Amino acid sequence: MALAAPPTTRALRRVVVTGIGCVSPVGATAPETWAGVLAGASNARRLTFGGREYLAAPAHEGAAIPRARDRSRFINLAVAAAAEAVADAGSTALAVAPERRGVCVASGIGSLGDAVGAAETLAAGRKLSPYFVPRLLANMAAGAVAVDHGCRGPLTTSAAACAAGAMSIGEAYRLIEAGRADVVLCGGAESTVDEAAVAGFARLRALSSYAGDPAKASRPFDEARAGFVLAEGAAVLVLEDLETAAARGARAYAEVRGFGLSADAHHATAPRPDGSGALAAMVEALHGSNLAFDDVGYVNAHAASTLLGDAAEAAAIAAAFAGREHDPVLVSSTKGATGHLLGAAGALEAAITALALRDGVAPRTANLDDPLPVGGALRLLRDNEPAALACALSNSFGFGGTNASLLLARPPADLVDARGAEAVG
Repeated sequence: MALAAPPTTRALRRVVVTGIGCVSPVGATAPETWAGVLAGASNARRLTFGGREYLAAPAHEGAAIPRARDRSRFINLAVAAAAEAVADAGSTALAVAPERRGVCVASGIGSLGDAVGAAETLAAGRKLSPYFVPRLLANMAAGAVAVDHGCRGPLTTSAAACAAGAMSIGEAYRLIEAGRADVVLCGGAESTVDEAAVAGFARLRALSSYAGDPAKASRPFDEARAGFVLAEGAAVLVLEDLETAAARGARAYAEVRGFGLSADAHHATAPRPDGSGALAAMVEALHGSNLAFDDVGYVNAHAASTLLGDAAEAAAIAAAFAGREHDPVLVSSTKGATGHLLGAAGALEAAITALALRDGVAPRTANLDDPLPVGGALRLLRDNEPAALACALSNSFGFGGTNASLLLARPPADLVDARGAEAVG
């Protein structure tokens, strides 16, 4: 059987975001999620596992999440987000040959709940389900999306902890840029709001110990931050070659202009205090983009509401934008609203960053009452701020010292998406 021949040219291609799908704690869809972030909403609550209470933020109850015996919840979350993203991109988004369609969908953990359940089943002397392994594996979300949309091109899964979602988008960007695919469905999915996960993160002292209103527990960059709120959900973006998108009359939210990776090589769970690893990822994201830090108007920070992580990232951003006291970069962490989606976080935040570029508004950091002192090169946003954003960075950092940064910019004028609020030129 003949396969579609890849392009013979090796020239780097431009890449745009033409579709977005989200299932998050603050919304059942991408538009609902964006509205929830702008409203500073939170779905955090106290859940009881094993007789103990923990803070967590399940996915929005109104989400149309499919169910299947052979697919666990994180897989179904990815399937729902991918279906929305493809519909959003338009009926011709997947008109290219199946071999030119790729999938890069990440998960930091996979289905931990299935692993725990299997251990309990074996301990009780019962047989495992024949679906145990396909429900468990982190790459099965990507596989399910590929099956649903007939994508027979490159198929990858990043499992790089909390940087995984951003890394999947970066991988998709590089595949299209290099001519290995024309369209890639990329993002991340996570569903670990269960006893093993919350108890494990609590033992690490990473999970929020906030004693007040659960809706105020996720407090990125705030002096009263006390750990992250574990959340679940998925986000999938449709990335396309710019020429392919333009030829079919598509509208784009943003153009992907760069992707940076680095390693802290410092500690299993703690970042380098000076933020040098995070800084290196941001620097690499701008390398070769023909853009400079002076062009960046907004940073969607990874800041998850942890003592060490937020301070280290603030230091990294301050170093990157040193000398910008006359025009400080706008910075927020939307985890104040959404909580921390682990392997899906970077994908969700890249989606939010694309929407910020489209609508010309930098979103707030929910629950930022007493901001961490950060210096004059950056301004932490307590409220939404209209801004004519030309480009923005979206940061994601994970356990193991892995750092990822995505550089997004407004797309060419003839592809500007105006389906939401009026775009800012």
